[in-house]
Amino acid sequence: MITWRLYIDESGHHSYKKVDDLDKRYLGITGVLIKKDEYKAKAKPNLEQLKESIFRYDPDDPPILVRSLIRGRKQWFYVLQDQSLNTKWEHGLLSYLRSLESYTHIYTVVIDKQRHLAKYPLQTFNAYTYSLSVLLNRVRGLLQQIRGGEQADVLAESRGATEDEQIQLAYRTLLMQGPNNPQFGTAAEYRAVFPHLSACGLPELMIRKKYQNIAGLQIADIVANEQKLLTIKEDGRPLPRPISSFGQQINTAITRMVIPRYGRYMLE
Repeated sequence: MITWRLYIDESGHHSYKKVDDLDKRYLGITGVLIKKDEYKAKAKPNLEQLKESIFRYDPDDPPILVRSLIRGRKQWFYVLQDQSLNTKWEHGLLSYLRSLESYTHIYTVVIDKQRHLAKYPLQTFNAYTYSLSVLLNRVRGLLQQIRGGEQADVLAESRGATEDEQIQLAYRTLLMQGPNNPQFGTAAEYRAVFPHLSACGLPELMIRKKYQNIAGLQIADIVANEQKLLTIKEDGRPLPRPISSFGQQINTAITRMVIPRYGRYMLE
């Protein structure tokens, strides 16, 4: 029985162009692993309740939490120009994130594309595919070794038709052929943990769009950039920009959902 769902979001660029530019050097993939019954009973409704308490709320067109829109005070989030309302929102969001602790695990894998390209000029892996395989391996380790063989399905945010086809192919290749690096496990080990199949019997990564109001994807979107920056900082590499004060508070709020020395990982 599949009892967990892994929601995946990214922060950064996939391309190996202009990797000397700090804004394009790193790609971060964050996975938010949530117990499905708790998600239905608590995480999803509580997030909608938080939105309704702050923003203009139409149940047929609810606010969708998108970090870039929140930071830019665009669309639903223009009301956050009111400092008192912004303070209420930030306190409410941090409280909400802390409430997820008992049934949520968060993983982030960051690839330093500049170093990867320099180290493996003839074997450079697709940045997203490589990072995804490492992320799934870490989730697999938790569910197999600590959770006694529990299973999860995987849901990622749509990134466009071409990109969605690429990630679906990468996911299926990983589960049918195994990762490029055998230290990250075998195909059979991945299939044992991620058994979800498409109608035609192939391993399937579910893909959804932002506007579909998937709470797990919105949580991942909120934390992905902050966890990426923290991973870079912990490894002593140059940051594209400092972690903001509120970003630090987000990282602190989810600290106990990130397994020490395992939940964040830097690739090169």
